[in-house]
Amino acid sequence: MNSYILFHSSNYAIWAESVIKDGGTECKLVGVPREISSDCGYCIEVLSEVKDTALKLLEEKHIPLDTVVDL
Repeated sequence: MNSYILFHSSNYAIWAESVIKDGGTECKLVGVPREISSDCGYCIEVLSEVKDTALKLLEEKHIPLDTVVDL
């Protein structure tokens, strides 16, 4: 299963991708899936098993996020 981390702006999504990858966790910057609605057109996709690690990295850098959805 994958987790999608949504942000209030595409700038935050791009910054988050860099922070997560620099922290050694794999992720992808992708368009928001149709099943999910968001103000931003991009989100970060991670495997669900590394979701907590990714969220911790974002918290450490004070990157605000909108929501997290597991699909």
